[in-house]
Amino acid sequence: MLIDAISHAVRRTARASVFLMLMAGLVAPAMAEGVPLSSLMSPAQGTWRTQNGTEITIATCPTGQGLCGILSYVLVPKANADQCKSIDHAAFASLMMDYKNPDKAEQTRPILGLNMMQLTATNDPTAFTVHVYNPEDGSTNDGQLYILNNGQTLRIGGGCINAMCVQSQDWPKVPDREGTPDFSCDGGQ
Repeated sequence: MLIDAISHAVRRTARASVFLMLMAGLVAPAMAEGVPLSSLMSPAQGTWRTQNGTEITIATCPTGQGLCGILSYVLVPKANADQCKSIDHAAFASLMMDYKNPDKAEQTRPILGLNMMQLTATNDPTAFTVHVYNPEDGSTNDGQLYILNNGQTLRIGGGCINAMCVQSQDWPKVPDREGTPDFSCDGGQ
């Protein structure tokens, strides 16, 4: 009986040691750079395609605390596609400003790379409260964000307050794009 208990303890210790060595190899380099462990392992991290083809990349916030979503790829709407195609790519990019922002001082900031989403963790690692800025209309909204389908779908929505409910959207995970935030003139919705 004593030998069984010792054998069990040795196996448990060996499994724990292997786990700790694996975690140290994966986590230690990031921790040395000051990346919080909570954001390092979040299933929300990655790039997500919205319903209109625009992409949001969720990563550690520039402050190093929590997760933020930046506007990493814009599919220019069909209404502006011809104008977009008629001028130089960089020139059109310089026109993509936050014109709908209610704060006049913010209306000249570029929307490419705009930090438009802040996520707050909950007790569930796949659920977050989210604060979202929408550059299409200048509104700011609070809601819920969930990671579903084994990390392949982001659901963003607000739930219900009394009889009023906010519509949810499902965004698929897509491969990260290399380089700086960009756009396409191909014309979205």
